[in-house]
Amino acid sequence: MREKHIIRGFALAGVTGLAVATTLLATPATARAEPAAGPSADDIVSHANTLTPKVKALMKGTGAAAEAKALEKYWSPARMKAAKPYEKSPSMTRPGKAPRPQAQQVGPDGAPGGAEPARVSKAPKITGTKGIAPQYTQPNYPSNAPAARTNGKVFFSRDGGNYVCSAAIVNTEGKNAIWTAGHCLAEDEVWSTDVAFVPAYSNGTTPYGTWYATRLAAPTKWVRDHDWGHDVGAAILEKHAHVRIADQLGAQGIKWNQNPKTSNVAAFGYPASSPFDGETLHRADGKTSLSKDDGNLYLHMNSGLTGGSSGGPWLRNFDGNWGHINGHNDFIYTDDPVNMYSPYYGSQAGGLYNFVRYVGAPKVTGAKPKITGTVKVGKRLTAKIGKWKPSGTKVTYQWYRNSTKIKKATAKTYKLVKADKNRQIRVKVTGKKTGYAPLVKTSAKTKKVK
Repeated sequence: MREKHIIRGFALAGVTGLAVATTLLATPATARAEPAAGPSADDIVSHANTLTPKVKALMKGTGAAAEAKALEKYWSPARMKAAKPYEKSPSMTRPGKAPRPQAQQVGPDGAPGGAEPARVSKAPKITGTKGIAPQYTQPNYPSNAPAARTNGKVFFSRDGGNYVCSAAIVNTEGKNAIWTAGHCLAEDEVWSTDVAFVPAYSNGTTPYGTWYATRLAAPTKWVRDHDWGHDVGAAILEKHAHVRIADQLGAQGIKWNQNPKTSNVAAFGYPASSPFDGETLHRADGKTSLSKDDGNLYLHMNSGLTGGSSGGPWLRNFDGNWGHINGHNDFIYTDDPVNMYSPYYGSQAGGLYNFVRYVGAPKVTGAKPKITGTVKVGKRLTAKIGKWKPSGTKVTYQWYRNSTKIKKATAKTYKLVKADKNRQIRVKVTGKKTGYAPLVKTSAKTKKVK
């Protein structure tokens, strides 16, 4: 029986019945965001980005601003260049041991969802990226090109060492999130520390500064259960010079629960293992294919990227500047190093996006609705909501009989019917506006209907 190994950035997915060792490859790689579909917040775990004593010793003052400055000082050009792809080889030997339960995902597990890119200013036309041979290339994007400034390196500490992954800015209402592999942020309930993001990194330079990650998040099935099909992660960034990162640099879109059949993608990342040095952004163009392992669905593509590119995005519908993240550099098999694997983006990706999308976003505001009218069969009730802000907020209504949703009762008024007799009525009001966190307010219940 041949033993396989996985490299993270390339992490290795286990195969039932085989002795498997995995190595994480952690070089941490919209306009309008549609309502997210996916797991509830209970399926996602998050953790504050803590600073090690070495970083705290550099602080002058207190608060997030002081922490950000200390972290930027800690991640000097020399430390960034010395940071290594996160490679760890935990035993995943299966013989004589039942594999951990895995979700038997065979395709989309919910409604399609996603967000459009946040396009900031016009970018120069990028040429010379077609007909790439070999698959990977140094695209030589100028730092102000969208594909360069929305990609970057994630630097972090774990187990006393300094490491790096790849990541991309993803469009959210909060305009402050990056998307990467889960293993770059946490593994086996151990979280990374001193996490920072450098967009458009190149040979030790930080053309847009070093951004301080304040919060890290990943699916529970990755952090606690080590389920490779859920190895996705996101981080929330502190403002830099009082500006949110996506407002300044733009952000790529994202999609999940898409048709899993072949699609064309452009993969980005900072590969650091031979023959690369991790100092420049690389791009690989290819078609994704589908495979199933341990009950999970994975996408893979002919890439040639190596360790350090972990977390770098696979951009679907990429037009040379913008696209939708629909996979990421996650793991390779050492006996097949050309093919890169990614978890299929189902509702685990949608759930994570839904968890971080409104963090730091302005909020719709409004008062709790009040129900007026005679509470008697045949009479009409009205929801009084007052003024909701900001201007242009779209308000929708849903009426309930006790705790049961009343079908087609979605207007501002509701006429009581026989089925309502001896029941109590309430109304739920939802306010939404693009770029804002939505607001849901529910009225008090009426007296029992006569």
